Amino acid sequence: MNKEAGGSRRLAWVLLLACALVAFAPTYSWCSPEYRAVTILHTNDTHGHLLPFSFPEPPGPDADYAAMPAIKDIGGIARRATLVQRIESEMSGNVLFLDAGDVLDGTVLSIEYMGEADFAAMSAAGYDAVTPGNHEFSASLDEFRRNIRIASFPIVSANIVNRKSGSLALPSYKIFDFRGAKIAVFGLTEPSPDYSAAKEGFDFLDPIKAAKELAPLLKKQADIVVALTHLGIEQDKKLAREAPGIDVIVGGHSHTRLVTPILVRQTDQPQAFWIGGTVIAQDYWRGGELGRLDLRLRRDGGPFTLMSYSGRLIPVTSDIPEDPATARAVDKYYRPISKYYDQVIGEATATFYNEGKSENSILNLVCDAMREAGGVQVAIYNRGGVRGDMLRGPIRVWDVAAVLPFRNKLVEIEVTGKRLKQALAEGKPGVSGMRYRIVGGKVVEAVVGGQPLDDDAVYKIATVDFLLKNLFRGVTAGRVINENYREPVISYIKARKIISPVIDGRIKIK
Repeated sequence: MNKEAGGSRRLAWVLLLACALVAFAPTYSWCSPEYRAVTILHTNDTHGHLLPFSFPEPPGPDADYAAMPAIKDIGGIARRATLVQRIESEMSGNVLFLDAGDVLDGTVLSIEYMGEADFAAMSAAGYDAVTPGNHEFSASLDEFRRNIRIASFPIVSANIVNRKSGSLALPSYKIFDFRGAKIAVFGLTEPSPDYSAAKEGFDFLDPIKAAKELAPLLKKQADIVVALTHLGIEQDKKLAREAPGIDVIVGGHSHTRLVTPILVRQTDQPQAFWIGGTVIAQDYWRGGELGRLDLRLRRDGGPFTLMSYSGRLIPVTSDIPEDPATARAVDKYYRPISKYYDQVIGEATATFYNEGKSENSILNLVCDAMREAGGVQVAIYNRGGVRGDMLRGPIRVWDVAAVLPFRNKLVEIEVTGKRLKQALAEGKPGVSGMRYRIVGGKVVEAVVGGQPLDDDAVYKIATVDFLLKNLFRGVTAGRVINENYREPVISYIKARKIISPVIDGRIKIK
C-alpha cells in the first residue's frame, strides 16, 4: 500500500470524524459556514391604539402619514397578531416580536385602564420584549408595577433605577436562542423624571452611558446585540456611533417612519460577512403598519455575525382577520365602557386637522371650549397636548378622548401680561380670546380683547394643570374649572351640535 495514499486516507477519516463530532456541538462548526435567518417584527408609540383607526382622508398638507399605502381602517392589535402569526409560520418560528415603548396615552382604553388593557392585549398578541417609553410613567407607581406584572413578556431597560436603593428597576436584557444563534435584547428609556410613576419612585441613568457599559458585556454572551430604545431617531444615531457592539437598534419616541432601515457605519472598510455598522429601524406610530427587519446571520469557526439585512413596513389593513384570542382580550376592556364612549355628541362638517406651524383648527376648538367653560379672558393649551385629528362626520365621546388623552384638570390662573408673553414665546401654544405674532422667536404682537397686551396687567387664564410645570412654572393654580379637561370640550360640541373648523389668524409664527 502506498504510504502517501494511506496517510491521505487516514487524514480524511480524521477530518470526517471531527466534522461529525462538531455537528453535535452546541456552539461552533469548523467544517462549513452556518447560516441563520431571524426576523424582528416591531412596533413603537402605539399610544393605546388597540382598535383599528383612520387617519384623515385626504391627508393634511404636512402629514407624515400621507405616504402610507393605507390610512383608512388600519391597525388594531388583533389584526397585528394575525400578521405576526403568519410571518412566524413563514419563518419557522425564528421571529422576535418587539415594541419600543409608549404603549400608553392616546385612546380611551389607555385613559380608563392606564396600561392594563394594553399590556393584557400585548400578552395575548405574543410580544417577546418591550422597553418602557416615557408615557408608561404617566401611570401611577402602583399602576406601572401592575402593568409589569400583567405582561407575559419581559419589560427591559438598562437605565431605570429605583430611587431608594439605586438598583435597576427592571431587567436590563433578555437573550433569545435561535438554534444556537443567540440574540441579546436590551432596553433604553428616555429619562422622564416629571411623569407620575417616575416622580414617585424612579430615577434615570444616562442611556448612552448605560449602553456603552452593557453592550460589550452582552457581546460576550450573545452573537447579535439589539438595543430596544425609546430615545428618538437622533439619539439612536448617536447611540450607534458611540456604543460599540450594538448590531441593531429598534427605536421609538420620535415617531419616525423609516420605510427602510438605515445603517450607521462603524468602518469605511468593507468586511466579508459583516455589514460594517449598526442597523436602525423604527415603525412610525399607532401601529397602522408593522415593522419587519430580516437578518441574515453567518458563522464559520466563531460567533455569528450580521451578514446582511432588509426591512420594510407592512400595512395592517382590514383584509387581515383578527386573532380571536387577542380580540377577546381587547373586548374584555372595551365592552364595559363602550356605551359611554360610543355616544354621538355632534357632527363635524369637515376634518379638524392637528397640523400647522401657526394655528390649527383642532387646537382652536379645544381652547375656545376651555375659555367658555372658565368664563375667563384667555385660554391656553399646549400643541403637544393634542394627539390627533377629529374626522369629518359624527363625533363620539371617543373622538374627543382620543384628541385629549391625558389625565389633566382645567384650572384658572392669574398672570401678568409680561409672564403671559414669556409663555407665548417659549411654547407657541394654542390660544383663545387673544391673538399673537412671533417673528424670529420673539413676540412682536399680542392682543387680548382687542387691546394690546399690558405687561403690568393681570389676566385670568384657563389652562391645564400640566402646564404649571413648564409654561407657567412657579404659578399657583386658582380654582379648578373642571376635574376632567375633556368635559368642557364635550359640552361645547353638544351645545352646538354641528361644528366647523375655524382658522382665524389668531396665531402667526415666522
